[in-house]
Amino acid sequence: MLDSPAVRSAVPLILLSLFAFGLGSCERTPEELPGEQVDLVQLRPEIEARPAAGTRARIVVPLTSYLGSEEVRDLRVVPAWQLARNPRRTSGQVRALQQRAASRVRWTLEPGQEAYLSFIPLGTEAVCPCTYVVSVREEGGRVVELHRTPVRPVAILAPRAVEIDLSRYAGRTIDLLFQVEGPAERLRGRPAPSALWGSPAMYSRKAAETRRAERDGSRPNILLVGFDTLRADALGAWGRTPSLTPSLDGLAAESDIWLEAYSTFNVTNPSFVSILTGLYGKNHGIHDLRTPLPPSYTTLAELLSGAGYDTMALISASHLGNHNSGLGQGFGRIRRSTEHYAAELPVDVAMDWIAAQTGSPKPFFVWLHLFDPHTPHTPPDPFALGLRPAAPAGLGPVREWAPFRDAGPRTFEELSLGGHRDLYDGEVAYLDRQVGRLLAFLKSRGLLEDTLIAVVADHGENLGDHGILYRHAGLWDTTTHVPLMIRWPGREREGRRIRGLVQTIDLFPTLVSAAGLEVPPQDGVDLRELTGEGRNGRRVVFAEHSDRLGLMARTPDHKYILSQGNNFVPDGAYLYDLRSDPREERNLAGQGLPAEKRLADLLTRWLADRKRRGPDPKSRELTDEEKARLKALGYG
Repeated sequence: MLDSPAVRSAVPLILLSLFAFGLGSCERTPEELPGEQVDLVQLRPEIEARPAAGTRARIVVPLTSYLGSEEVRDLRVVPAWQLARNPRRTSGQVRALQQRAASRVRWTLEPGQEAYLSFIPLGTEAVCPCTYVVSVREEGGRVVELHRTPVRPVAILAPRAVEIDLSRYAGRTIDLLFQVEGPAERLRGRPAPSALWGSPAMYSRKAAETRRAERDGSRPNILLVGFDTLRADALGAWGRTPSLTPSLDGLAAESDIWLEAYSTFNVTNPSFVSILTGLYGKNHGIHDLRTPLPPSYTTLAELLSGAGYDTMALISASHLGNHNSGLGQGFGRIRRSTEHYAAELPVDVAMDWIAAQTGSPKPFFVWLHLFDPHTPHTPPDPFALGLRPAAPAGLGPVREWAPFRDAGPRTFEELSLGGHRDLYDGEVAYLDRQVGRLLAFLKSRGLLEDTLIAVVADHGENLGDHGILYRHAGLWDTTTHVPLMIRWPGREREGRRIRGLVQTIDLFPTLVSAAGLEVPPQDGVDLRELTGEGRNGRRVVFAEHSDRLGLMARTPDHKYILSQGNNFVPDGAYLYDLRSDPREERNLAGQGLPAEKRLADLLTRWLADRKRRGPDPKSRELTDEEKARLKALGYG
């Protein structure tokens, strides 16, 4: 335990989580021992030096900042007319400390075994010819400088995290010192010089037994990880070579993965409404980003909450909040970004919240929504340079990096949205690193034994496919084929790779049934029934385009699409022979093929068979700020 007086007085502010350097086997290794994360953003420091004697200005301010710049477009190359037409785009948000120049602050801590300090030198948004300095004051008063690096202007892509070994201080009381060296004077008309420390935290291991509550084992904890804009073929488990995702690949090796899973929509809000209600859009009525689901509809969170689950939603994009989606119903706690989070922030909050449930007899349900693969593509260094961890690192430091493409920087090739194919891959690799931290946390606490982990994406993305860059328009496989896997509770197990068409709505009855609850009427089918022994999945899957701009019916052999009023997909019918044309490049509609009539008839009958289970949803009027945010993400 941390024993210093300063830490004891701030115990409620310390976010305890678990620390694991890797995944072990049945016998617990030292690397799997529970540990702790001390989040320095949450732990108030003592002020040791101020820019000027007697100043009352705040020296250190905890805030939500950006993993990169607040304006991600390169203002040197974006034409003025384009700036006027397109609103500001930001990088993802993270926890940070803003510290005034010419100041020094102190935390009194006692590091555990294998301790290290991590922070991202985000830089400065003001003129600050400054330097980050990290030091330790030992018991006798001797100050040892551990790291110094220049404070640079905030960049579009954030720099690499700094990781400082503190293992020599294990079991000793130290003062950890953060100093920003630089001028104290404020220039006329400019903010005071300061620097941003991104995600500053100390991690360490400690030999402490994890307490697990006695409770009804028939109801597992449920963690639903919902990725935004993640194509199935972006994951190594679905064939991406070289893999971007060692952590998710490891999870897939212990999971049932449905290789042919399809979304019901090509856009976020309607898709997650379908996932969390088990209903097609034709039956829940949500087709856009401004219409909330009426309270009369029953969500997964409501069912689980009613059955005694503690429930938490972490929503990484502002437009998916309850005000626009109606998906807050049933959640006891909701954390939503004001713009959009980078994955490390909601992962940290998820670990904090789950750790706080230790000892509770109630199971938990967490919906963790992660936004990173969406534009703008702003992965930090070294993910932006084409590197990812060579192996899952858990909550420990990355020991070795491996290339997934030719190394080097990239600039946006689509300036208005902030997109690049290689940077999309970097976002996926960064996302995997953060998910790996969460998986190691669950394993080190023994929670995998009674936690069901479901992974799904709301939709995919066009990465130049069909002539479309970084917009998920259309109902091709690029936008509808998504990853879907479930790791069932238990110790290490061998996963299965399952063929057969399924839909994301099939998660709803699967999770409800896994919780031991009666499944209400809806459109999904338990995945275990769809693809159990001797069963080959759905005969046909369906999807709807956002704003009612199209419909899709897909069998294993053919796809039929109707498009109307779509700016990116010309009006008309589209038929693809998926066996000979898996990339959907040759439209065979209008040639009198039997498959076209068969699928057109199926689609007509499916659409006519409506079972609306509540009142028609009512759209809300968006504020100008909300319209600007959606436009910045490529909507509207």
